[in-house]
Amino acid sequence: MTQSNLAENCCGCFSLTQGVYIVAGMDFLQGVLTVFLGLCVLTAPDSFQGHPLAHHFLYNETTVLAVLVMSTIGGVSAYFALCAIRGVRNVDPRLLWYFFLWKAGRAFFFSLLLLSDVWKTLGTEFQGSYMMIFATSTAWRAYLLWVVFSLYEKINTNDASGAAMAGYSRSDIEEHMPIVVQ
Repeated sequence: MTQSNLAENCCGCFSLTQGVYIVAGMDFLQGVLTVFLGLCVLTAPDSFQGHPLAHHFLYNETTVLAVLVMSTIGGVSAYFALCAIRGVRNVDPRLLWYFFLWKAGRAFFFSLLLLSDVWKTLGTEFQGSYMMIFATSTAWRAYLLWVVFSLYEKINTNDASGAAMAGYSRSDIEEHMPIVVQ
């Protein structure tokens, strides 16, 4: 990919490094909250299960399995977010690549999930709303992937000027980027 196809900043006001920090921080927070809420559901006291405010589908076997799967995905997401934070801090393209692959896989499967919702609403009055949610969500996830990939490419090519444009200081570049042998 050429340098002209890469993002120069994130959302027009953050450098690429700040943008990836923000994306990774939000992923970490989402992962930790998913695990926490999953544990809250799984450890709810038996007296709460019959409470009128508890949804009747909350405590069947399928839902418990779904909570376990979502909590696992949340934990893995938090791990890869920490990898990205460390990768940005240490100018490590390998860790950014792992984060990119995780986000790409999640974006793909989430888009498939939204597409199945669109498919279920074909011919109903909700079809337009679901299509708008699908298009907006998929475009936003693709943009965030582009930002992460752009930072990865700028530091993976060992181009000091590209890394400086991405938001790294001269001392970070000199300390962490491998020396390019000519």
